[in-house]
Amino acid sequence: MTDEKDSHARETEERKFIFSTADTCQFFQISRETLSSWQKKGAPKAGRGKWDIKAIMEWRYTGKNTESPETRKLKAEADLKEAKAAQEKIKLGVTKTEYIPAAVVQGELARLLANLKKSLLAIGHNVASDLAALDADVVTIAKKGVDKRIADALQELSEGRLYRGRAKKKAKK
Repeated sequence: MTDEKDSHARETEERKFIFSTADTCQFFQISRETLSSWQKKGAPKAGRGKWDIKAIMEWRYTGKNTESPETRKLKAEADLKEAKAAQEKIKLGVTKTEYIPAAVVQGELARLLANLKKSLLAIGHNVASDLAALDADVVTIAKKGVDKRIADALQELSEGRLYRGRAKKKAKK
């Protein structure tokens, strides 16, 4: 009877590599409990009471699937708990007014930037006042130059570009 089982196992092995639980235990020389623990650790199973020997050997000896489904589930649950804890920390911070509402920040930034724009645009007038004792033409040229640079800088910043202070090249006609 044992020879009949062995011949059947060899025939099955050659064709499909699918063995019964008993034949799989005999093939690996392990107990049913060990095979059951392998299953819990992620060993591939072909069906109820059926095992794909080739797939088990790949799983067992290539180092793939080193984590069991239970381990992966525990890690996923831990990650979820960490994410929920971080979310709760933010909610608690909001209730304790540790965070400033976005509308307040936007309003304050708008006010500060408008003030900055006004101050920058006044630089040309201030330079002209400081140079008033000089030639009137020089004062006008200086004021226009400073005003143009500041207007260019504000325009580029408003468009989201970085102002580098370089004079733009004139296009050839």
